[in-house]
Formats: sequence, C-alpha cells, structure tokens
Amino acid sequence: MAKLNSELSIKQMKFRNRLVLPPITTNYGSPEGFVTEDILIFYKERSRDVGLTIVEATSVHPGGCIVPNSLGLWEDSQIPGMARLVKNIQEQGALAVVQLNHAGPRCFPRKNVRQGFSPSGMAFRPDIEPIIMDMKDIEQLVDDFARAAVRACKAGFDGVEIHGAHLYLLSQFLSPLTNKRDDRYGGAANNRATLALEIVKKVRQNIGDQYPIFFRINAEEKIDGGQTLEDAIIIGKLLANEGVDIFDISLIAHGGWKKDEDKNYLVGSSALAKDKPSGANIFFTAAFKKEVGRPVIVVGKFGVGNAAVHAVENEQIELVAIGRQMICDPWSAKKILNGNDDEIIPCDECLKCFATIGKGSPIGCKVNKNLPL
Repeated sequence: MAKLNSELSIKQMKFRNRLVLPPITTNYGSPEGFVTEDILIFYKERSRDVGLTIVEATSVHPGGCIVPNSLGLWEDSQIPGMARLVKNIQEQGALAVVQLNHAGPRCFPRKNVRQGFSPSGMAFRPDIEPIIMDMKDIEQLVDDFARAAVRACKAGFDGVEIHGAHLYLLSQFLSPLTNKRDDRYGGAANNRATLALEIVKKVRQNIGDQYPIFFRINAEEKIDGGQTLEDAIIIGKLLANEGVDIFDISLIAHGGWKKDEDKNYLVGSSALAKDKPSGANIFFTAAFKKEVGRPVIVVGKFGVGNAAVHAVENEQIELVAIGRQMICDPWSAKKILNGNDDEIIPCDECLKCFATIGKGSPIGCKVNKNLPL
C-alpha cells in the first residue's frame, strides 16, 4: 500500500513523495510575462518538501492572461527566466511542471491586444467582449499551445500541464454550459473535446513520446447545465488515448450568473465552501481514475487532517495537491509528511488570495503577512 511519503515513478519523472504544490496564480510576474524575484522566492519556499511543483497558469498568448502580471511562454525571450525558475524548484528536490493556459474571455484587459476568444460568445467579465472563434483562431490557438510546450521543454521543465478546467478557454469548449457550437467543436461530450484533443496531439508531436503531459479537468461543474462527471470521463478517455499521462482533477464548486447594467456574465469558483470537509473531492477523483485508468492528482482542502493520507492509502490516488494551505504556511508539506499536523498554521479559508488576484493585485493572505515568503 502506497504511503504519502513514498516515491512514485511515471515515465521519466521520479516523485520523492505524493504531495503536490498545485498551480497558484500569484500575479507576481512582470507585465511582459517574465519571471521576477518574487516569483523565485514564492516557489523556492514552497518546493522544499513537495514531490511536484506545478507553476501557475502561464499564458500561451499575451491576450490570454488571467491577471495583469501572469507568467508567459508566448515568446522565446521568456525562456531564460523560466529556466531560472525551473532550477530554483529542482534544487529544492521537487519536480517542476508548468501549466499552460489561455483565459479566453476570463482574461484581464490588456491594451492593443485582441482578446476574448470564446467558443460561443458567452461573457465572463463586464469589461471583456467575447469573440466567437473561427477556424483561423482555433488553428492559431493549437499552434500557440504547441509552441509554448516546446519553450517549456527548452526551459527544463519536467512536464507540461494543459489547463482544461476552471472555465478558462479550453474548459469553455469542454462544457455544455459554455459551448453551443454547431460545428465539429460542439455538441456531445466527445465533440466538445475536439479542440483539447487537437492541442494534446500537436503538443505530443512537438515534444515527443516520453515527455510527460498533464491535463487539468473539471470532474464536475456545480452550475445548472455544466459539465458532469460522466462528461469528464468520456473526455478523459479520449485525452488519455491521445497521450495525456496524468490528470489533475478539479471542479467548479459553485457559480452562476451576474448582471452588470444590461450585460449578463457567468462566474464560477473552484474553491470549496468553508462548510465542505477536507477530502470532499476524493469521490470524483477516484471515480475518474477508475474509469480512465491514468494516474490522478486530487485537490480540495487537504492541508490539515488525515484526508491526504486517506486519499493515497485507501483510495489509491497517486498524488495530493495542497494549495491555499501552502500560501499561508509554506512549511505545511514538511509538517504533514512528518505527522506534525498540530504545528501547521491553518488556512483561515477567508479567500483573500482569490479576492486580491481578482482585483488584479498581487496575491494576499490574511494569515501570512510576509508573502512571497
């Protein structure tokens, strides 16, 4: 039976333990998408004890940034800084993977850049007008992801994660709530997966058979008309056949429609409500793994208690991600692995981290006043 502190090998990756620092948007980059000293400090402090660090959503296009200071891999000049970040993480003993993303109409407004790419024209912000993508836009997006993956390889990352969750652009194509297309990119779940499959296929062609590809997917969207677990399993099987090695399982925990003057827009969050217990996502993740047959990462308030241990030992989930808890106490992973939960400085679940980046500010924390440390 696997233990939380046991090693794991997948392709050429050797994890020293089963804990993961998930992609946490910090807004610590530069406006041009470059690595900064604050980024280096944040990841160094949190990579000391985990088996894997997944670097935050890194845009494949300047118009697809989640926050004003998102990291980027849309041009070669961003590779040297990313190489410094990779070295910083790997020197702490963790594997380094980068999450590649395009925010679509959930992007932060940027001047002189065409923005708002969308499958069906649904708005996610009152200040971004969605653009329904044509074939030229889709082909360019596939190429953008593939080129960014090659840059990640050149920077020395141990793998790439393609972000298909949290209602960003690829997630919008996957979800029946946001994809109303009547071409080959819309319709049933297997058709809605077409864009993601084309991206994975092109990435795999560009980086070779042995380079690990992760894919983040919503197991469920708790919004009327959203993606279901059954949808996710259908899509997951297709992605696995196309070359995805590991699935990072998340969800939309809650969401709905808002109105700003005469404009309706959709909002959603991956953060579990405060009354939800640690390990609430184990069911979805275990069910997905059983059907899809690939290693998985589970996320959702695993920073305290025995839920992380239970996920690995009893549910046989390969990897457990700890996010918000690692923001407020970067030594949490070590304390969990050593069985010293009573020493953890607990996350207050106040969502200040979400609120600050939502306003376009650097990530903040009510508990940890010393960020990026």
